[in-house]
Amino acid sequence: MVESSGRTDTGAFISSLGKGREAFHSEVTEYCLRVGERTAEDFLRNFSCSKIMLALSSRPMERARIISELTGVHERVANKLSPENSGETLQIALDEGVTTPKDIVRLFQPDDRQRYLNRHELWAFDIEGQPWKASDTGSHTRAEKYIAFIMERAMENLLISHEDIVSALGVVKLAGWLPSELLGQIIEASLKKSDKFTEEDLLRAAPPGSLVSHVPLDYLWDKVVVPLIAEQHDYVPKPGQAKPGLDTEGGWSLRPAGETPSKPEETKSEEGDMVGEDEIIETDDEVRASDSAGLGIRKSAASSSERKAQQG
Repeated sequence: MVESSGRTDTGAFISSLGKGREAFHSEVTEYCLRVGERTAEDFLRNFSCSKIMLALSSRPMERARIISELTGVHERVANKLSPENSGETLQIALDEGVTTPKDIVRLFQPDDRQRYLNRHELWAFDIEGQPWKASDTGSHTRAEKYIAFIMERAMENLLISHEDIVSALGVVKLAGWLPSELLGQIIEASLKKSDKFTEEDLLRAAPPGSLVSHVPLDYLWDKVVVPLIAEQHDYVPKPGQAKPGLDTEGGWSLRPAGETPSKPEETKSEEGDMVGEDEIIETDDEVRASDSAGLGIRKSAASSSERKAQQG
């Protein structure tokens, strides 16, 4: 099922999942694929055909739609394929050149990627290119746009506030990095305000798209993206959790959680800890030793009786 979604003024995808961390993540993944921060080949390297089809185990009609359109198999036939067989079929089609990574990623809906793939693995894919370390001109320009988009969509999806960003970056630091012309515009805007000049007003005068041109990308990443977005909203594993790459569940509320099998309880006897027959098996030596001990006791008792009779 193809879901209704929208586009921003710049043409970026807007999730139909509603405002929140799921919608934000769906939008970020789609954006990084659209602008070339990550490619369809990168996506399939992280999420194989088999992994995609297994992720859609609860969506047979969606699997059938993808298989049918990409391989030519009739949809009614594709609907009968198991997730494992669907993955094999799609992989064969890819290996034989019947379909392409780009086509597979296109048909795997952005919101479904977010719903059914492991969120930690998906975020690891989103940032695999390490945009905060971009050095050459082309990749740095793309990284600036990418980080600005992440910050803008995080604010739009209510993951972070204007106050959070300004507090994390520090007004003194910002004043040192922003050019005098931009600082002049900020001062002018503050003077025109009849009430308090807020952090929202500051970021309206110097939005993320402007900040990335003046503030070091690694500083923005370390102060805003990692602590306020990735860690705060569970896009990265917490200390002690399994790291991306392991087969761990990653969906939120939209994906049914699997039941953890309970450990069978040990059956206890009503009469306490009784010893079973298997636990009292004795060796031949133990049997002989036991018989000898018993015989010695009987002989000793008999001798004692005889002595008493003689004394009497």
